[in-house]
Amino acid sequence: MRTATFRVLLAVALVTIACVACGTEAPQNVAASGTAVGEPERGKTTFAANCAVCHGATGTEGGVGPSLHDERRRMDMVDTISWIEDPEPPMPELYPTVLSKQDVQDVAAYVGSL
Repeated sequence: MRTATFRVLLAVALVTIACVACGTEAPQNVAASGTAVGEPERGKTTFAANCAVCHGATGTEGGVGPSLHDERRRMDMVDTISWIEDPEPPMPELYPTVLSKQDVQDVAAYVGSL
């Protein structure tokens, strides 16, 4: 088990190093474990239905809520998920009554792509 965990961590580290070397960033919808946790395309649809009223149609316009352009520079995937699940006012608390765990992960992946 230790060998498998080490290999996963090594693979994530190598991808990150390669992305930095070529001037791109590591994917934002990957958890610390190296597994994908959200689908940006599904998140875009969920975002449009639940978040766009405050953050703008694409999330980058802002409005009542701030623009989420380059939010990935401020928060990683884990922090983004945590924020959506337990936001500070005036952001409404939509999880778990409106958004499921998967919805939250998908929206976080979408926000990470902006």
